[in-house]
Amino acid sequence: MDKDKMLGLMRFWLFGTFVIVFAAVSVYTGGVLGMGLKILSVGSFWLAMALTAVLCIVAYYIYKGYLNKKA
Repeated sequence: MDKDKMLGLMRFWLFGTFVIVFAAVSVYTGGVLGMGLKILSVGSFWLAMALTAVLCIVAYYIYKGYLNKKA
């Protein structure tokens, strides 16, 4: 498999991971904890989403560096 195809697949999986985490946290806090849409106004919720996004981006660049080093 070529490098561009592998990076595209990694981008797809990391974006999917972010979407799943966002949905799971939103449903859990909104439904189970009974906060509803009030969760969208909580700063710690957005901090957790930003941290998840940053971790996904960092993982992508680490993988990209790994592929460049390997080739």
